[in-house]
Amino acid sequence: MSAAESPKGTTFAESQDKTNFVVFEPRWLPSDCDVTEITVRPEQPPGRPDDVSADEIGQTPWSDGNPSAVRAVVSGSDRTFRIKEFLYDWAPIAASMAPLWETDHPTPFECGDAVGWIGTDYKDNTGACVQRKRTQIEISVLNGSFDDELPRVLNEMEPAAPQKAATIEQIPFHILNYWFRYGCEAPAVPHGLWEHKVVRPFGSSHTIAPMALADTAVTPLIPDGDRFALDSAVFFPEDEAVECIFRDRENNSDHLWLNAAPKGSAMAPSIPPDPNKQSAETRTTVDLRGTTGHYAALTEDFGAREIFWSEDGINYAVWASASATIDGTEFRSIVEHLVKP
Repeated sequence: MSAAESPKGTTFAESQDKTNFVVFEPRWLPSDCDVTEITVRPEQPPGRPDDVSADEIGQTPWSDGNPSAVRAVVSGSDRTFRIKEFLYDWAPIAASMAPLWETDHPTPFECGDAVGWIGTDYKDNTGACVQRKRTQIEISVLNGSFDDELPRVLNEMEPAAPQKAATIEQIPFHILNYWFRYGCEAPAVPHGLWEHKVVRPFGSSHTIAPMALADTAVTPLIPDGDRFALDSAVFFPEDEAVECIFRDRENNSDHLWLNAAPKGSAMAPSIPPDPNKQSAETRTTVDLRGTTGHYAALTEDFGAREIFWSEDGINYAVWASASATIDGTEFRSIVEHLVKP
């Protein structure tokens, strides 16, 4: 890479043309607050010039990847918060509250057609987050306090360019996702309440229809019924693993992430799994599909939820996003009734 493009000033609507996700803008702010800065970080190929640091071009130091993002600053009377929007890594969002990871008992709130969270972020700031229509939206309080105002800010955010957003919503996740497209190594991130960290060999991976996996060593499973639609399925031949993403047809926010790999595969979920470093209302075993399932829920009312189990020589994990409409009983029923394609 011989050049590096720094973040540029923009508007929410204009940034939609430079990003691979639905860009949201706030339609409500506290009365003393205004948006004082909006920048877009353009997507660039992996790698950086030797004389350019990740910080100089607004990128993460944890990988060579340079995905796009939008950042806005909202300022009021002696108080400021930052909004960041991007398409999440190729991984389930850790218990639906990744930037608040290791917050003890984060607070959920209904947020449009999704569920948001309040807690403490990785910079020890008060933070809030939600994923809507596949866009990860994160708020971090830089100074001052905002009490109960952050949930309303997130709840009243709407697509900045609705017509263009509607087009992006129809594009499969694997086509949008930076890490899969470039075949580069993504940061190792927590997946949820059970320990599961893997390095995905994107260089040899490819999309695949679940039906085409019949002759492989791994058998994927899909939800029965018409509530969830397959978004993307990717096969990792080096590890004989498959990962499938299913999204709620109505809101495109609720989703299921399924991992399946033979025992012994580097990508196989561990059975039984170890608990991760995050508080959880529930971690237990349940009778599932004729075997023992390892079930966990951040909260029983809203999720997020996950189950790990082994079946016919394949280790499975299903992570479900936090949801205002699916409770623990229904989630376990969805997993119980997964079927072969």
